Amino acid sequence: MNAIEKAYWQKFEAAADIESPIFGSSWSFGATAEMADDLGQLVLEGKKTGTTSAVVFYELEGIAFPTENKVYDILLNGSNEPIAILQTKKIKRFMFNDVTEEMARLEGEGDLSVAYWQAVHRAFFKTAFIKENLVYDEDKLALLYEEFEVVYK
Repeated sequence: MNAIEKAYWQKFEAAADIESPIFGSSWSFGATAEMADDLGQLVLEGKKTGTTSAVVFYELEGIAFPTENKVYDILLNGSNEPIAILQTKKIKRFMFNDVTEEMARLEGEGDLSVAYWQAVHRAFFKTAFIKENLVYDEDKLALLYEEFEVVYK
């Protein structure tokens, strides 16, 4: 946690009615500053309360899977500035082709449809897989879906 994040965390601790909140990590949505800003704004507006990640990237980076109701994460914008504190409320592991209407809607993007979700996530994951020299196979693409709550902004 850098100095800016630490100051934000301290404001959260002072304002929150949570005894000894546990810090998880700081992160932003997407692969670009523009995506981080756009998706972060959807979170601040209350339109985005869900997100999806590829399981393989947790494994490659040696990062633990998120946990429900345990830690608090700092959401960053495209300039790596804190914009909110989130807590994961629900986790679901699923395959790419099994995304539901509710999951697509809670991600808050585009027209909120499964078709839109699949199109943008397909493009995102294909690019990410190419970058890591991985073979993209949608039929075998294991994903992790998180529903989260903004607890401070």
